Amino acid sequence: MKRKSLVALATLLSTGVFAQQEPIQFSAKGIVALSDADMSASTLVDGNLYKSRTSRDALTVIKFPLDRSGQNMSTAPISNSSALYDKAAVVTPNGRFAFVLEGRGPLGDSLTALKGGVKDLPAAARMFIVDLAPAKPSAKVVNVGSLPTAVTINPQGNTLAVASGESGKELRLVEFDNTGTPKRVITAPSPVPGARITDLVWSPAGDFIAYVIEDTQEVGVMKYSLDQTKKPNIVPHGKPIKVGGLPATGRFSPDGKFFIVSDIKKAANAQGAGKGELFVVQFSTEDTPGEHKVVSQTAGGESAEAMAVSPDGSMVIVANSGQSYQPFNNAGAGKSSLSVYSLDKEGKLTLANEYPFEGILPQSIEFDKSGNAIAVAVSEYLDYGDRTGGIEFWKVSKGDKPALEKMPGRISLTRGCHTVRVY
Repeated sequence: MKRKSLVALATLLSTGVFAQQEPIQFSAKGIVALSDADMSASTLVDGNLYKSRTSRDALTVIKFPLDRSGQNMSTAPISNSSALYDKAAVVTPNGRFAFVLEGRGPLGDSLTALKGGVKDLPAAARMFIVDLAPAKPSAKVVNVGSLPTAVTINPQGNTLAVASGESGKELRLVEFDNTGTPKRVITAPSPVPGARITDLVWSPAGDFIAYVIEDTQEVGVMKYSLDQTKKPNIVPHGKPIKVGGLPATGRFSPDGKFFIVSDIKKAANAQGAGKGELFVVQFSTEDTPGEHKVVSQTAGGESAEAMAVSPDGSMVIVANSGQSYQPFNNAGAGKSSLSVYSLDKEGKLTLANEYPFEGILPQSIEFDKSGNAIAVAVSEYLDYGDRTGGIEFWKVSKGDKPALEKMPGRISLTRGCHTVRVY
């Protein structure tokens, strides 16, 4: 009788009667995640690092389908900085290489606090070229100018644009070969003379690069082209326009028609940043540029920097850090949310739903290839001891009023997770 019962159970399992979906459903070859272990999120407020002597900055490669044993995950000790939010890395379309800006250098174990805030973090000028193919990712290092702030990759996957703080050379175009090695580097000044570029985004067609400049509260585009010798050329295209008080992150719609910008108004601080805004910009891309224009704007959440646009261009999802980064004794600590907006053909954003969740300083969002799920980078949680960060996953429901449903599973990573890239 016992044997028959076991046989019957095996039959039920094999036929799927008791079969359950995995707790994470995500359509992708893999995810590359960055973790900055040097500082806690609350360092932004009180300067205390709460460093772990066992944790180091890491790049993690997660391949799908997932495996509970972790056999499909590998890590490499790649120095990186959460001060760059999710502007620190890109992955080639084929998933072979990741390019990671260090941004700020690592801290020694003896240091327990920063007196002058993030500015006390060591300046850096390195970019890591990480080969993701081996079982253990390997990296080469190149110089990309002091205090690099953002990197973007063209749709063809063979050229980078890198922003740095080097005067007169704020922009670099880096062409690389099929081994990931740079073969030509061309420098150019900032499109706004002397101003520091804080975000760069290549257009879906590859003919323009949008830029964001926090200090002057402006966004604009540069025209990218190749001359007869295949040498790249980049020139400002039209005049930049003002958008809000502290423009942070920009994303193109998939058709390149709109550029959505998050305006966080204020940086993270002890009093909180207050509500932000979202701006939808339409760039003039004619050969003779006209004026760029803001086609719509709408209220946003607090510290709403990270965002993603769905592959079909119908929705925008924004991560609101709120005051989750505050010290643990603050009422807002650990409380974040996701806002879901519909985006119509005229560029109007409409808030559809908002979802609170427990997690500190979500700084990066990516859709999967199907557009039916998102991955959200979470820096850490309201945990004590040897804390971790993670990637959380949400199912996406499309329609006139798009919605999310949190998946029960998550991936635990080194604390300080601030960037996810899907390939």
